[in-house]
Amino acid sequence: RIWLVGIGVVGVCAVLGLLLSTAFSGATITVYPRTAIVDVPETIQAQQNAPVGVLSYQMITVTRSASQSVAAQGMQRVSRPASGLVPISNTYSAASQRLIANTRFESPDGKIYRIRDSVVVPGATGTGASMKPGTVTATIYADSPGPDYNKESSITFTIPGFKGDPRYTKFVAKTEGGITGGFVGDEPAVAPADLSAAKIALQRQVEADAQGAAAAEIPAGFVAIPGTLTVTFADIPQTQGEDKNATLTQSATAKGVIVRQGDLASAIARRTVQDYAGEAVQFGDVSGMTLQATSTGKAIEGTLTLMLTGKATLVWQFDTNALLQALLGKRKSEFETAIKTFQPAVQKADASIRPFWQGTFPDSADKITIKVAGQ
Repeated sequence: RIWLVGIGVVGVCAVLGLLLSTAFSGATITVYPRTAIVDVPETIQAQQNAPVGVLSYQMITVTRSASQSVAAQGMQRVSRPASGLVPISNTYSAASQRLIANTRFESPDGKIYRIRDSVVVPGATGTGASMKPGTVTATIYADSPGPDYNKESSITFTIPGFKGDPRYTKFVAKTEGGITGGFVGDEPAVAPADLSAAKIALQRQVEADAQGAAAAEIPAGFVAIPGTLTVTFADIPQTQGEDKNATLTQSATAKGVIVRQGDLASAIARRTVQDYAGEAVQFGDVSGMTLQATSTGKAIEGTLTLMLTGKATLVWQFDTNALLQALLGKRKSEFETAIKTFQPAVQKADASIRPFWQGTFPDSADKITIKVAGQ
């Protein structure tokens, strides 16, 4: 009878152990990524659509408008050309291309528009299907005043000066919105003092709206470069309102530079970490680092100089899913070997398997938890 009771107890314990192993099995991996606290370089050069190994920056552009009704004093004769923003793209070569002031742009219906200031179109990056065009945004103005040059839909312009040259089909400008504002005729006249006061109020409002919209447009994982945000105001058109009032409309375009945080961290590591070989890195603590553009905040020949001061913590990145897959069903004795394949991103790692007598990691991904130290 004692033997039977003992066998029963052993059987019950075995069943309970099996249930515990099945229901409560799991593993927790604590990973300690490589980190480095570095003195940031004084300057870093960034290029739009930069090649591999060079910090790349992007432009964000938003436009906002606001209107206000002002008492009019009769009518006045005006003559105003249409205008609009166009991104100019270069798929011709990796070399940048300067377009001088008054460069002509031709619409599909043969109308001519011009830029008033020279611009530099960055070179393209990559080759074949992976080519990314170099792009810069500029304002074009109709060659003649009047509504005939207004274009409500998006259109593509060519550059007549490149006709007969391979660049003719490789440099194009496509409007982000319409080309508007062209007008010849009578419009409500507003007293200079009223116009000035309305202009100041409208510009304050639309500038704040444009800046807020630009900040909201920054994608996750990117950072805006302080000192690069510029706001450009368009001419204020006047239209006939009610009760002898004029409606004034002010539009503003905000443009700024953003960089991917990981790309900036990599550019800093390339300059400060001796054995850095291009691994993926991100920022840890950046409270001691300041970043801004040069005093002008403008790119010269497609290159923007960033100024940095202080210290930054760099944290090496690793693929948590790849680590998870590398451990599924593996014996605990193989843990260190698997971790070494993730060097130099992973400095060390600890593993805890449940229940304690299990000698292998679970073969189900949802039973393994990976924690990153410091997060």
